[in-house]
Amino acid sequence: MKEQRGNKTGLRAKIRSWLLGPVSQAYSLGVYNNGIDAGVNVNSDTALRYTAVFAAIKILAENIAGLPLSVFRKNDDDGYEADHQHPAYKVIMHPNDYTDSYTFWFTIVGWLEGKGNAFAVIRTDKGRPVALHQVNPDWVTIVFVNGEKTYVVKSGDPDYSFLDGTYLDYEMLHFMLFTRDGIIGVDPIAYNAAAIGEGIAAQKFTSDFFRTGGMIKGTLETDGSLGDEAYEQFMKHYHAASGNYGTPLLEYGIKYKAISISPEASQLLQSKTFSVNDIARIFTIPPHLLAELSHATFSNIEQQNIFFGEYTLRPICKRMETQLEAKLFLASEAGTYRVKFDLRGLMRGDDKTRAEYYEKAINSGWLTPNEARLYENLGKLPGLDAPRIPLNYTTVTNINDDETV
Repeated sequence: MKEQRGNKTGLRAKIRSWLLGPVSQAYSLGVYNNGIDAGVNVNSDTALRYTAVFAAIKILAENIAGLPLSVFRKNDDDGYEADHQHPAYKVIMHPNDYTDSYTFWFTIVGWLEGKGNAFAVIRTDKGRPVALHQVNPDWVTIVFVNGEKTYVVKSGDPDYSFLDGTYLDYEMLHFMLFTRDGIIGVDPIAYNAAAIGEGIAAQKFTSDFFRTGGMIKGTLETDGSLGDEAYEQFMKHYHAASGNYGTPLLEYGIKYKAISISPEASQLLQSKTFSVNDIARIFTIPPHLLAELSHATFSNIEQQNIFFGEYTLRPICKRMETQLEAKLFLASEAGTYRVKFDLRGLMRGDDKTRAEYYEKAINSGWLTPNEARLYENLGKLPGLDAPRIPLNYTTVTNINDDETV
C-alpha cells in the first residue's frame, strides 16, 4: 500500500479514457478453448467433476484456509512478535461483511489452484485497509497503461456491480500460481487439459462400462439372411423373452455369440490409477491424499505428509504472504511487519517425534518449555519462561582462557 498517491488520480483518469478505445495489450482470464481433450470437454467446471481434481483443489483450499494466520511486528531484539491490533490483521481475519475468514481464504486458494489466479479488491479508509472483496478471475482483465499494471473488473451481474471498475495495482491483491511473465498466472486446467481429459474419459468409460453390465452383450449370427418381416418377428420374440429375464428361443438357425471384456483386460483400473497419479503431479499432492494407496505404507505416509507441508503448502503460503505484505502495509512499514501462515501443526510429525524434538530444543537452550507448550496449544506455566543451558557446556573462549591460567 502506498502512502503518497502522487499523480494517481490523473493516472486513473488516463486509464479510464484509454479504456474507451481499443485494447492494445490485455491479459484476460476468461473462457478458453483447448484442442486436446481425449474426446471430452475440459474446462474449470468439467475438471471439478473429475473426482481427483475436485479432491486435490478441495484438500489444498481446506488445509490453507484452516491454517493460523498472523501479522508480526519486528521488535527491538530483531525478533518478531504478534500484532493483532494492526489494521492488516483485522482485515485478513474479517475480510468483509458477507464472508468469514475461512470461506474467504478457501475461495482464494480454490481459484488460485483451479484457475492459476486469485483476486481481491482492497478497500481503504485513510490509507489503511478496511475490507477485502474476492473477485472471480473470469471477471478480470489486466492491462498496462504507461507501465502501470491495472485491473479491469466487469462482472456482468447486477448483484456484483459494486466490484466493477478499474483498479490500480496497489488496490488489488493478485495471487498467481506458476507464471511465465510475472503478470498473469498460468491456468493449470488449460495447460494440463490432455491429462485431465484422459482422467475424465476414463471415469466416463468406467461409468458406462458398469452401467451396461460390465460387458458387451454379444452378437447374433446366422449363415443365411432374413427378410424384413422375419427379422422383425424374430426380434420381437427375442426382446420379449430377454426383457423378462427368460431364455430366448433362437429361430432361423440364429446363434448367440457372447462377447465380454474384463476391467483388467482393458487396463481400466491401471488407467484410472495412472490418471490419479497425473493429477497428483499437477497439484504436487502425495497420491495417498487422493485415496491412491497402491504404493503407500505406514512408514512412508508420515514422510509424505511432511512433504505435503514442505513442498506443496509452503510455496502457496509464501506466494500469498508476499502479496499481502506488499499491498496491506504502508511503505514506511516495509521490513517491520510480516504476514505468516503457521505450518508447524502440519509438519510436526507424530507424538514421539515431537517429544524428541522439543526435548532437544529445550535442553539446547533455544526453546523454552512455555514456548513448546504454546506450540501444542497448551497454556503457559509459572517458571517455564527461562531458557535452559546444560551446566557441562562451555565456549571455546573459556577453554582457551583455562589453558592460559
